[in-house]
Amino acid sequence: SSITNGLTELRSAHIHNKGAFYTALFNLSVGFERLLKAIVIIDHMLYHQLAVPTKRQLQARGHNIVDLYDESERIGASRNSPIPGRTQLDTIDGELLQLLSDFARVTRYHNLDALSAPQTSDDPLGRLNQLLLAILVRDVPQRQKDKILNQANIIVNQIDDITHTVMHGLDQRPLSTADALSLPGLHDQSAQFAVLRIIKLLSPLRDLLANVSRGAYNCGPVPPFPQMHEFLEWLWDDRKYVLRKKRWP
Repeated sequence: SSITNGLTELRSAHIHNKGAFYTALFNLSVGFERLLKAIVIIDHMLYHQLAVPTKRQLQARGHNIVDLYDESERIGASRNSPIPGRTQLDTIDGELLQLLSDFARVTRYHNLDALSAPQTSDDPLGRLNQLLLAILVRDVPQRQKDKILNQANIIVNQIDDITHTVMHGLDQRPLSTADALSLPGLHDQSAQFAVLRIIKLLSPLRDLLANVSRGAYNCGPVPPFPQMHEFLEWLWDDRKYVLRKKRWP
């Protein structure tokens, strides 16, 4: 699925594999949008004698993941299956949701736009870089960061006088040799915790999807739509399991 592909790509992404960051953003934005729209559509069907929303009603929602999340929050509150409101999310989770929403609506075309017109939107990789740095500070244990930096510095001390590094980071700034050696490990650590945060965002949405899906059994002997939450049975909100897992599902 889009979500599992996105999580796998994010876990493999680092400064020397920038394309995986784009693939992760694309798949995660598509996956979140489809999940949230499934909740909205099924809830609408349950309240309107199984009539689906019109094409115009769905198009009006567009690709705005933030608005869809807010709508799902209202649905959850009405069905006693709450999901955290955006005001309840910490700064990093809120920005992560906004990044995916902006990518779905606008910034997924950033590279193509850069070839044809002046930039009017932020580079999604630059914004993702800020999130990864924030996660590195907030979530990653200091001993892990120190280990990665110390290992990089040992190598730098041996080769720096004979090495010239020509690379740019996710924010387009030039990298030193120490940066080029340490960032893959630092990105790997940040990505672990970024995936954990995404799983924690998804878990209550999975439960809400299960709640509305079970409403199908009140509509007759044969459910009119599948139990959509079964597609997310792989989603297990266990910290140790999530942090060590590299391929999803």
